[in-house]
Amino acid sequence: MDNALNDGVTFLDDYFTIQSGLGNIKYGRTIFVKPSGYPRTVRINWLEGLFMGNDIDVSVLVEPFHRTEAVRKLKNKIDQLETVFHSAAKNENGARMEESMQKLQDSKFLRDQIRNNQNGLYYASITATVYADSLTELNQKCVDVETTLGGESIELINAYGRQREGFLCTLPLGNNFLANTSRNLDQTALTAIFPHTSSKLNHTGGMPIGVYGNEYVYYNNFDKKLNNYNVGIFGESGAGKGVFVKQIIGRGFSDGINRVVIFDVEPEYTGLTRALGGCVIELRSDTYKGKSSRINPLDIYVEKEVINKNTEDEYIQEKVNINEKVKEAIEFFKVMKEAATGVAGASLTPTELGILDEILNLLYHDKGITEDPESLFIQQQEVDEQGNIIWLKKYVEMPTISDVLHEIEKRMKEGTPNLEELKSVITLFTAGRAFGMFDGQTELITEHDVDLDTAPIICFDISRLSSNGIERPLAQHVLNIWTWNRFIKNDPKTKKRVVADEFWMQLKYPSMLEFFKLLSARGRKWNVSMTIVSQRYEMFHRSQEAQDIIAQLNTVAFLKQSDQDIEPILETFRFSEEVGQMIRTADTGDVLLKAGKEIVYFRSEPTPDEWVYLNTNQNISVGS
Repeated sequence: MDNALNDGVTFLDDYFTIQSGLGNIKYGRTIFVKPSGYPRTVRINWLEGLFMGNDIDVSVLVEPFHRTEAVRKLKNKIDQLETVFHSAAKNENGARMEESMQKLQDSKFLRDQIRNNQNGLYYASITATVYADSLTELNQKCVDVETTLGGESIELINAYGRQREGFLCTLPLGNNFLANTSRNLDQTALTAIFPHTSSKLNHTGGMPIGVYGNEYVYYNNFDKKLNNYNVGIFGESGAGKGVFVKQIIGRGFSDGINRVVIFDVEPEYTGLTRALGGCVIELRSDTYKGKSSRINPLDIYVEKEVINKNTEDEYIQEKVNINEKVKEAIEFFKVMKEAATGVAGASLTPTELGILDEILNLLYHDKGITEDPESLFIQQQEVDEQGNIIWLKKYVEMPTISDVLHEIEKRMKEGTPNLEELKSVITLFTAGRAFGMFDGQTELITEHDVDLDTAPIICFDISRLSSNGIERPLAQHVLNIWTWNRFIKNDPKTKKRVVADEFWMQLKYPSMLEFFKLLSARGRKWNVSMTIVSQRYEMFHRSQEAQDIIAQLNTVAFLKQSDQDIEPILETFRFSEEVGQMIRTADTGDVLLKAGKEIVYFRSEPTPDEWVYLNTNQNISVGS
């Protein structure tokens, strides 16, 4: 009752004015659904257009019939319909016969359901009060609501001359003060009235990711109810994917996701990265201003694992896993051979596998690298700006692709057979050759000397590498290795996110899919959220390897989809046809999100300040 109190109301025939505060006047008008204006069949959320209206109070008053009374009323209705049918038959009125027969069948079916306690009969009245700041705005709002509901075959009528009674109906009084506004509904139709699309996720904490009506939707990527932290975001070009993903990245810091790696193929995330204090690392096969970043795929890092997690005895165990690194490096040479020969799935011969295993173990041994983490570092003497001698802890020099080539040449001279093809492949990727961008010690050129171990966002811009040749797939594989070892396994406790943009480009490379299958399955252990972003869901549906990754996405978000992608989505996620229609007709920025067993529908709406670095449409100008 306290919420219903106001400073005064003046009722006119067509509308009323209400003083909502000292000097504040609101205009209101009460409307209701005409008893004969209900649609013949209804879908889930058929009143959504009314519930989603801006500044509207809606009241649905329901009065149940007793089962005996409901059967009696239906019997009377059936008798009336049979009379109408026989009259129409006598007069040979075919249209009226068909109409009355359909109603007669519906009534008998409902009567039998109620008799068997499978259904019920109710009186329902739907009343709404629309508010606005001026009479002109009120009229326009009412027209908009009428147009929206007209699309559902719902007829609205003004409570003309009864605005006071209508206003009271939409207060929390639990009474219908408007006579002749109710009609009967069965249990199924009544259930479909209520808003089954929730604006809430039952998450502890979280960040705002969108708006539903006048409420924010909060999402916790690391909520304990989620089986894993992986996210898949799908939508056609122009649906608002880029803006939505950037919102998740930017707002994730408020929810404790403090480290992000982005594989950027457009580039699209460089502005966001710089705005949030991260660093952009551009990978290219040529030099730019005499410099070029390089990642050595044979780098090895300390692997950290949390032991006795979330207990008093928790501690971090550090080790150097040489055996795992050797297997990882052999896979890199396999990808190298696949890229050079152009044969998808090309494999190394047993001889090549044995030689590479032997050479890699030897090279790490010669560098003095053991399972002891300290073996990866040396103390290096330097002089600071004041002339003082200082000692710095730096990584030892790692084996390189050229080192592997030299060892292969050495063995060939010693008479080891069947290494010619492997030598030819590796030669292509040594320094000074066409694809030698990964041969040498790691050197990542960052802006303002940003520390990679503390940077909030690391964006790898690979847009200048050819997507149709050898460069990009090999670069992506090297980035996968670096991300897994330096970013993920080296920091097990921090909440992290790995973003793979335009993921559909990865589907034709088996080695890429293997990495993301590993990340999707084991990411939870290392506190990382794999976040894949892509168009064309149908391409994932066709690939069994891609489906294995999809199965590990506990959160999926769908923006507007093309017709070809709707059926595969409904089949994979067991969505209803109504959900398919929602994402088929969604506007730009509308998102349907499934997190675990919960589903919400909302609109992704950045703030004006965010638009400066979120906008992805070059034809839209935003202020700075």
